[in-house]
Amino acid sequence: MNKIKLEDITLNHIKILKAVDDCGSFSKAAQKLGYSQALISKKVKQIEDCFGVILLNRSPGFICLTNKGKKLISQTLNVVETVENLREEFQATFSAEGEDLILGATNLILEVWLKQYLQRFQLCFQGRNIKEIGVKNSIFFSNSQLIEMDLLLNSCSGYKEEHHCTRLTTHKMLLVSFGASKYLNEHSLIKINDIDLADVVLLDEVHYELSKNGFLMNKLSGVKVLHNYQYLLTYTSENQKLTILPDFCQADIISQYQVLTLPIQDVNEYGIYIHVPRFSELLISAESLVRSFRLDQNNLESLPNVNPILGRYSSKEENVLRIGIQSDSIGQLIAGYGTKHISDLQRASSSLEESIFKNIEMNRDFELQILPFTSGEQMNREMKRGELDICILDDISLLNNGSQFFDDLSFGSKLIGIASYNLLGQDINIILHKDSSINTVQDLKGKRISTLFGSNAHRFIITLFDLYDMDVSQDCRLVNENPRKASKSLANKTIDAYVCCHTFASILEGYAFLRKLPLSQMVSLRIPSIRGIVCRSQFIKENPKIVVAYLHDLVIANYWFNSSPLKAADLLTKVIDVRTTQVNQFFNPVFGNRIDPTLKPQWSWLLKTLNRRLEGKYGISLFDVDFWIDDYFLRLVYNSLNLDYHFHQVSFASEFSSSYFVEEQFSRHMKVLYNKYDLPLYSGIELSEI
Repeated sequence: MNKIKLEDITLNHIKILKAVDDCGSFSKAAQKLGYSQALISKKVKQIEDCFGVILLNRSPGFICLTNKGKKLISQTLNVVETVENLREEFQATFSAEGEDLILGATNLILEVWLKQYLQRFQLCFQGRNIKEIGVKNSIFFSNSQLIEMDLLLNSCSGYKEEHHCTRLTTHKMLLVSFGASKYLNEHSLIKINDIDLADVVLLDEVHYELSKNGFLMNKLSGVKVLHNYQYLLTYTSENQKLTILPDFCQADIISQYQVLTLPIQDVNEYGIYIHVPRFSELLISAESLVRSFRLDQNNLESLPNVNPILGRYSSKEENVLRIGIQSDSIGQLIAGYGTKHISDLQRASSSLEESIFKNIEMNRDFELQILPFTSGEQMNREMKRGELDICILDDISLLNNGSQFFDDLSFGSKLIGIASYNLLGQDINIILHKDSSINTVQDLKGKRISTLFGSNAHRFIITLFDLYDMDVSQDCRLVNENPRKASKSLANKTIDAYVCCHTFASILEGYAFLRKLPLSQMVSLRIPSIRGIVCRSQFIKENPKIVVAYLHDLVIANYWFNSSPLKAADLLTKVIDVRTTQVNQFFNPVFGNRIDPTLKPQWSWLLKTLNRRLEGKYGISLFDVDFWIDDYFLRLVYNSLNLDYHFHQVSFASEFSSSYFVEEQFSRHMKVLYNKYDLPLYSGIELSEI
């Protein structure tokens, strides 16, 4: 029999070898994989013959890998997992590259509104050839029309059950005068009854919208109606008439004519709705389109009632919320263990007053699990498999998550909040051996440098090298290590430098053989860093009330920690391997680390900048960050707590000061948590201390 060649070794050979080691026998491995025992034995012999070594120790009653077998598996198994993950990802994604997308819209929307927002549609439906067709206001999808158009834009919210209807945006109605008018001056307020409708000419679509008001129906019966937007403008201009149009027409009209405009105070606003067939792939990309318009909204007043929003999803309530955190990141502590502490108290309290949550629905019938991982890459893989619902990730891992879930229009995750951030951008240090000859950033060139991959420190060293016209991938050897492993590596001089947060750097500096690279070498590098909270979109849709409960408890946990950091840190460090002094040092305002879940505009700019810088590296591809960010549920939570989300969003002041957070409102929540309730673990904390 001819010896098998290296190119004939497949991924299955590696999987079989690993399965035999895991099961301890050929027969159990065959049963696990669904193969015959003879095939298992054949494949193992083939791979051993190919490498010319024994890869399995065959002892009576037990089989395990030899040292060489372990080395082979450790260096090749990740390739097998990566290929399998990619196969699952590719099979799960939808691509319609080059296909036509038939977009139906009423004439006014088509001629004016869509021209302003067409780029958004092209971003959301990438690779599709968007073809526009005009429809009448009364036209809805029917079975025959489904063939003719994929999406419909109009001003009607009512629709058939088999289609999904969402409001994209709302516009005020304007009274437009093409000549001197007694109605218009810069100080007047116009109501519909103040207008002599004999002077008005209307577009048929606007006439249809105004006629929805019963009291206007008779008044509008004698109004002249035209069916073409451009002809309407020409006619009203030549005859010095008035017309009524949505405010999205204002810029177009002003560019062509000398006019005066004034909002009408008491008529229905002009809503633009998108209609998408249910159970279609288009719903995936339409979701990002809706999100982009939601970003334009400035307050919650324009949103519908909260409970109908939460109720519009098909419910598939879970009884567990699985949160992944990076085990060596203190910045994730409060959004993980701190929020779990508050959540457990909320659920266990028998005196929870339902009236406090009257403005929003929450589901507390679930267990919150904190699952630590050694890297953000592992968390992203688990979330992709549906094994994690929420991940708390540092910069690079955060962008990697966005890239993975946005590939080929697969909108599978949302950035729903921030666990912590560093405003100053100087929380990172570089640790060296005391005898090191490195004294400047330039001296790092060609050296072996370690950091925790996917962390803010990882992003820092990449950016630092860029600043000095160096490339991390070419001008040094970067290795992945946590602080404990790095301290041993520095002691053994197997690495030249370690990049980590200031807290861990201070601990390592305590060793007599280590020192920091002077911060003066990095004074020009001031890039803020964030740790983001991402949630699977499917989980949000199926369990919105659980997501709301988590974000609610996150806000309370942040306040609880900031109110008494020493007490809170002492309690939290009982459940995690980190010292109280480390937690308090990390969140010391001097170093810029803070907790505030609001999604500030600065975080969008930061992520977009890093996304462009790191495109093509570390599994990061370019994606639309604004479509990914979704602070909708966070806004609802702030609203339910009577907090001003917009003040929080623009503020970098000391978190939860009396002007920043309503003290009385929080005290009311704390009384609910602690009234007639006591747990031994938390018995050292009194309400007066919080």
